[in-house]
Amino acid sequence: MSSKARPYIVQAFVAIVVVAIGFFIASTFYGDKQTAKRGARTDSGVLVEVVGVESKPHTLTIEATGIVEAARTMNLKSEASGRITEINKAFYPGARLKKGEIVARISTDDYKLKLMQAQIALSQSEIALVQEQAKGRAAQAELKAMQKSILNAKELTAEQESLVLRAPQLQEAMANVEKAKINLQQAQLDFDRSAVKMPYDGVLTATNVSIGDYVNGAATLATMTATDEIWVKISLQPSMLRWIGATVEDYSKLDVRVQYEIGGKTIERKARILSMLGEVESLGRMVQYILAVDDPLGDPVAYPLLVGAFVRAKISSREPLESIELPRSYVREGNLVYVADGNNQLDIRNITTPFKSNEYVYVTEGLATGDRVVTTLISSPVTGRKLRIKGESKKVEVQNSDTEFGPPPGPPD
Repeated sequence: MSSKARPYIVQAFVAIVVVAIGFFIASTFYGDKQTAKRGARTDSGVLVEVVGVESKPHTLTIEATGIVEAARTMNLKSEASGRITEINKAFYPGARLKKGEIVARISTDDYKLKLMQAQIALSQSEIALVQEQAKGRAAQAELKAMQKSILNAKELTAEQESLVLRAPQLQEAMANVEKAKINLQQAQLDFDRSAVKMPYDGVLTATNVSIGDYVNGAATLATMTATDEIWVKISLQPSMLRWIGATVEDYSKLDVRVQYEIGGKTIERKARILSMLGEVESLGRMVQYILAVDDPLGDPVAYPLLVGAFVRAKISSREPLESIELPRSYVREGNLVYVADGNNQLDIRNITTPFKSNEYVYVTEGLATGDRVVTTLISSPVTGRKLRIKGESKKVEVQNSDTEFGPPPGPPD
């Protein structure tokens, strides 16, 4: 054998030895007659939590959001012309004034003179009336005396007698008195108008004059917003009319509240539905309602409801709905609910929910009192799938072990 072939023979020998060792190891570990047997197990079902449900009347809460608007705004103007001689100390933006409170005064000198002239004219016309009444009585006495002294005196007609007794002159005197009274009332009214007063409780939003300014009926002294009432405009789906209604009688049955955040607190005030607007929104086709809140700057005074504020409105339904109240998180895929039946198997129900709030749905069909609704999310829901209810004491028998294979083999015999 040549020296060149000898290394190949050695390598082949080494390979044969390695293979032999491998067979030996395999026969040592896997040569035992005992074979692994897959342990038999029972299906205990998927572990879930359930909650029992009950059908009963529920007063529904319709929720919406809105922006506060002023119920009334107006420009304060003087009905009298003249120079401003006096202004309220609270004549500045943000000042709150009561109904009837004087905002400013116009010079009254001219109006005092006109008022005095009207009073004098009334007195003169009243004196003239008294004189005319006296002349009428004298004429009547003369007529009676003449009729007695002249025999077979001709009877006067009613018109002639009226003229003799000065009836036209008396009527003119009486009319002059009434005219003088009217002139006096007008002068008094002009005098009173020299004081510009608040037409209702309000807050001044702008002031435009000061003492010494000359104003007339076209000049705006200040701009004000009513504070006795404030409005909130909200939008709702047309389906909500079923629970709210559309008449004043319907609105009177509702409990309406508005909530808003101010000063780090959530403030709630009682409100009422004032009206439903006669048109829907052009964008969302929503029905619009106007809510009214009385005394928005009142109690609690420290947390007023201001124009422009964002509020949340809550309206109770006029009639309760017989239904099952269910958290929205228990509803799957829009209108499906998982139910554990009497055999602890999964039943997938299709439900009818005529009303939904932000947190709950109200079920009228698909569920009944006593049903157990599954609250646990199931990854692969299939009708009839076995369920294991959390909290129920039920013994589960498992053959051999929960491990996939039986016990490890013992030592070789």
